[in-house]
Amino acid sequence: MDSHELLRHADVAMYHAKQLGRNTFQFFTQAMNEEASQRLAREARIKVAHDRDEFINYYQPIVNSQTGKAVGVELLLRWQKDGSILAPSEFIVVAEEIGLIIPMTERAIERALADLKTWCAIRSDFYISINISALHFLKPGLRTYLAGLLERFQIPPEQLKLEVTETTLIKEPDRAIEKMRSLKSLGVSLSLDDFGTGYSSLMYLKRLPLDVIKIDRAFVSGIGSDEKDQAIVDATLVLAKSLGMQCVAEGVESEEQLNYLAQHKCYCIQGFIYSKPEPETQITQYLKDDKVEIKVQ
Repeated sequence: MDSHELLRHADVAMYHAKQLGRNTFQFFTQAMNEEASQRLAREARIKVAHDRDEFINYYQPIVNSQTGKAVGVELLLRWQKDGSILAPSEFIVVAEEIGLIIPMTERAIERALADLKTWCAIRSDFYISINISALHFLKPGLRTYLAGLLERFQIPPEQLKLEVTETTLIKEPDRAIEKMRSLKSLGVSLSLDDFGTGYSSLMYLKRLPLDVIKIDRAFVSGIGSDEKDQAIVDATLVLAKSLGMQCVAEGVESEEQLNYLAQHKCYCIQGFIYSKPEPETQITQYLKDDKVEIKVQ
């Protein structure tokens, strides 16, 4: 083994140690080398896919269960690869780690606002909700970038909702709150995604200029079968109401879940009970058909 190979092996071991956190060390093994090679290959495939515009927008409707009509959609990225449509689990984590998530998201936002312009001609108050990664959220210039896009597409700022996760807030809470206030001054709406799955402090929550709390599917799925999940859903709804925020329930799949949420005055529903994520053309047709979905009283 020469000095170059020794340094390369040391780099691989150091990378694995960093993955495990601070104040640790790892000895190099051949398995690490094979994993590093596979990782580099994945990174290269994702970079090429980005260059070829293989990442495309899908959208999942958010429905007001009292009217049975969609009020907006959430943007969800997909990878169109070799005739297949791949879910975010195949590329998002790697894209975040190599810093590609920002240009990927910005391309997706531009496509989304162009689509929203079309949809607003059919349903004028329709909105789009976009998940912003922690890396992107804390990037300088995000407010200016979004303001320019809203002006370019002539979209009212209140029809753009930005979703941030608890992870974003935990990393640099004071900085995140400052950024949220800046974005809020632009007029966009702010949502807290995956609420209850992280470890954010309620002390910070009361300081956040949030409009929406999204109830994670992990708790919604337990409605009717897990009293603890139901208790968390109930508490989230009470908390949101007390703080003047709206709730959106994710991952709703059954009428039992839908009716339970309605009984507890949560009417904004996202899930397979209404629609799976669809491409732009399907959402356009969905709005043109103007059908009434399942309604609750």
